[in-house]
Amino acid sequence: MDDKKKMLLDWMRKIHQLEYAHCYQSIDFEKLEKCIGISAFILSTIVAFSYRFPDIKNEFFNEYLFFLKKEYSIPTISFIVALFTGLQTFLKPGEKSENHKKIGFAYEKLRHSIEMILTNDLDNSIDKEVVKIKKQWDELNSIYVSDKNFIKGKNKVKSFNKYPKELSFLPDIE
Repeated sequence: MDDKKKMLLDWMRKIHQLEYAHCYQSIDFEKLEKCIGISAFILSTIVAFSYRFPDIKNEFFNEYLFFLKKEYSIPTISFIVALFTGLQTFLKPGEKSENHKKIGFAYEKLRHSIEMILTNDLDNSIDKEVVKIKKQWDELNSIYVSDKNFIKGKNKVKSFNKYPKELSFLPDIE
């Protein structure tokens, strides 16, 4: 295999890793959004129905910690709901999840372009195709993924055992 095809395979490996990393990052933000949203919903429902609970005598609460009394617990729970709602508004996990999903799809599209180049007999025009792929990759608006998700993506791609050794297109210099 010539060095240009090895280089394209190396690029494809990197792109594949980033594709998975962005997908994993998207899933993490979806989980965060659900966790915050469901927690806020449950707590706000408790607050909403707390005034409909049957009257419980204060002597019952005196046996427990003071914060279980309605006059302490309801404002505390309401405050936590407000924090969750503000956190969700500030962090915007849904938007971030969608953004990572779009970037993952863009990497997938780029990877498929490389696959098309590698499966066609393009020995004469491979230089043009390499320049075209490099330009598309440079134009991609990528954002940061966590180290954890990058490593997960890298391990996922490594498990395929389809790519040559990393940077194997470079000559060994001793």
